[in-house]
Parts: sequence; structure tokens; C-alpha cells
Amino acid sequence: MGTVLRNFVSVTPLVGITGRNSLGSTVAPGISHLADSPVDWFFAEYSLRVREAGGLPVELPVIDSPRDYVERLDALVLTGGGDIAPKRWNGPVDLSFMVSEERDAFEFGLLEAAVDSGIPVLGICRGLQLINVFFGGTLVPHLDASEGDEHSKLTVDRAEERHPIACIPGTILFELYGPTGMVNSFHHQAVDQLGSGLRASAYSPDGTVEGIEDGSGRVVGVQWHPEMLKNSQPVFAWMIEMANQR
Repeated sequence: MGTVLRNFVSVTPLVGITGRNSLGSTVAPGISHLADSPVDWFFAEYSLRVREAGGLPVELPVIDSPRDYVERLDALVLTGGGDIAPKRWNGPVDLSFMVSEERDAFEFGLLEAAVDSGIPVLGICRGLQLINVFFGGTLVPHLDASEGDEHSKLTVDRAEERHPIACIPGTILFELYGPTGMVNSFHHQAVDQLGSGLRASAYSPDGTVEGIEDGSGRVVGVQWHPEMLKNSQPVFAWMIEMANQR
């Protein structure tokens, strides 16, 4: 049994997945003795998609020493969530929501270590924006729900395909999705100026950047939430394939 387990672990990429951090009062309201207890929490669909693609998901709590995690990982998923602190990209404070500077510091550290080590990185929604800011890019502070492709419009169905994307020939997303596809949308900020060494790999009809990648071909960001969609989302298989190649 021990040999079987060791063989399983040796051929199954270990994929780190970031989460969100808050206080107990947010996730357990009304329980007074937990009100100020720190909480790390994770949406399970990220792990489900990683597992389906052939990876072994590991949810990463927001603590120090992110480089120690990356030394043991084969791939990294930077997930969605609140806005990146505007001071990191000289953005307006009044248009940013659910900022966690603690999470920012942890995830910037993870990404730096991942880039240094060469493991594949998949950024989703906030994760795409974090990649762009990490490489020196900026963000559109706010996309109104009534304008353009209505990126921030609320919906009761997280799997609702809201608008098409056009993927750019010669990019990883074009190889994975072809020239076009339909995606969901849950974001009020987006890429403005691209970070150094990045290229846009997909756009929505109103010109909003929906995908980015770096020159190494190991860092990909998507602005939609592929973990929520019911149809096949090959970005997870891409990440596992890249991890296996290492």
C-alpha cells in the first residue's frame, strides 16, 4: 500500500490554490466567541476542477513564507476575490472593495516564487489582475454593470455564459479554446495597461482584456471563472500538462 501511495503522489502534480481570509464574524455571524478569529476559506470548485484535470489540490492558508509552499508545489492557482490594494498600482481608493493587504502580500510572494521556480501559474479573475499588477501593469478601476458587456452585473446563475471572447492567434488561449467562446463574468475591475513581458490573449467585444500570458508560456490569466462553468475548461488541463512536463 505504501508503494502504491508513493507512486501515486510521484505522478500526480501538487497544485496550490489560494483562498480568502476574513474574521469569524463574517463566516459565522452570531457566534460571539469566534467573531475575531482569523479564517481562511476556499470555494471548492477550484479544487474539483484541478482534481478532474489530474492534479492533487492543496488549499493554501494566508500565512508567511509563501516561497516555502512553492518549493513543494508543481503548479499554482491564483483565485478570485476582493480587489488588489490600489496603492500597488496607483489606483483610486474609493473604487476598491474587499481589499486584504495580508492576502495581497501572500499572493505576490507566491507568484514571485512561482515565476522564479518556473512552475505553471493559472490566474482566475482577481488572479489575472494580480499577475498584471505584479508585472507592473495597471487596472481599470471600475466597470459599471450597465456599460459595455456588463461585466459586473449580478446574476443568480454563476454558470451563465454572459458574453463571448475572441482569442488571439498564436496564444495559449487560442490553442485551448479556438478563436472564440462564451464565458461568465463577475468582475468590476480589469486590465488597463499591460505589465512588462505580458501580452493580451483574449478580449470581450467591448475591448476588455479577458486573457493574458507571459513570454515563458507558463503564466496564464483568465478574467472569467472557468471553475464555475459546466462545459469543458481546458485551462486546468493545460496547467496539469505543464506541471507534468517539469
